[in-house]
Amino acid sequence: MEGTALKQVDELGRMSMVQLRKRWLDLMGTEPGRLGRAYLVRRLAYRVQELAFGGLSQEARQQLAEIADGKGPKGPRAKRRKMNLAVGTRLLRDWNGRRYEVVVEQEGLLYDGQHYRSLTAVAEAITGSHWNGNRFFGITRPAGKRGKA
Repeated sequence: MEGTALKQVDELGRMSMVQLRKRWLDLMGTEPGRLGRAYLVRRLAYRVQELAFGGLSQEARQQLAEIADGKGPKGPRAKRRKMNLAVGTRLLRDWNGRRYEVVVEQEGLLYDGQHYRSLTAVAEAITGSHWNGNRFFGITRPAGKRGKA
């Protein structure tokens, strides 16, 4: 089956638009509408391989559904943002009539004699409720980096 699938994928690049549209109807069961050639070839190549080798795993489908719902990946494999604060930086925050100080260290953050891995954890320790740590301490990204994760 592997050789057949690879041959079919290879042939897609040499097909005319009429042939690609026919192949789409055969593989997808619908008319392709006004899709461009490059998209048709890529999507059909994926479909041929999906039929030959299997689709996404249940775990991958579930992760995609969570991302689509705005939940995103969770657990140790989830992407974490890197803190871009220099070691030795002191963060000060006045909150509810009291001043709080956090020191950035090589291993993480020091607040009130305890080490923390994130500003969110520090903000939670201070307030007793969940806060976005960057927002709580007034940290924003440089103007050129907004919108990038």
